[in-house]
Amino acid sequence: MPEGAVMLSYIGAILQSRAVCSVLAVVAVLGGLLVWHTVDKSSAVRQAVAVYVADVELTATRVQLEELKRRQDLTAKANRHLQTEIQKASSEAAAIEEELKLYVSTVEENCTVGPDLIERLRNR
Repeated sequence: MPEGAVMLSYIGAILQSRAVCSVLAVVAVLGGLLVWHTVDKSSAVRQAVAVYVADVELTATRVQLEELKRRQDLTAKANRHLQTEIQKASSEAAAIEEELKLYVSTVEENCTVGPDLIERLRNR
């Protein structure tokens, strides 16, 4: 008898035993559970890392949003202050222009200054 046939007859004899079949079934189930556990563990790790990364990205985005809001508030405040300063400067320029027109109107044709203008300039 060839060696392969002898081996098959031994395997057939072993598999006819209920105890051996039960042990093989338990080993197969345990092996399947080990494979499932290994695959599930790596999947759980990948999922946990993805959740952690998403949480960190969300936190970073929130911080960036708060910084942008803070900068926007500072810019708006600076713009309001600048507009106030521009209005003050425009008012002062208009007042100075009016005062200059008044001075020019008091200068006589021969470019001499009248006594009332000299008095006003001294009192300044």
